[in-house]
Amino acid sequence: MDKKVLEQKMSELMDLVPECEGLIASDLSGNILVGQTITDMDHKSLAKECLAIINGSNALEEHLGKGKLKTATIDYENGFAVVSSSEEAIIIALAGLDGKASLSLIKRKITNI
Repeated sequence: MDKKVLEQKMSELMDLVPECEGLIASDLSGNILVGQTITDMDHKSLAKECLAIINGSNALEEHLGKGKLKTATIDYENGFAVVSSSEEAIIIALAGLDGKASLSLIKRKITNI
């Protein structure tokens, strides 16, 4: 996907869901394609950690037989991370506790990006 198109779609999602605190897209090597967060964060480190989660989940799949990871929602004490994976890239969405009601919308939108 073109970087400008990706930036536009991610910006539209940030506008649509005010509880979304950030969106980061990276390739499968952890190289950041686009990243915007409301606070200063190390996007590359976040991408690398999410890739580790994806790779671990895909290793678990070998025992489950359910297919590769598509999305994962991680529930933290003070917010959420939603990770969507494809054959080419991952997208990470971040939300605070106030974003709980919007998680399904965030998940659907980042999957469609």
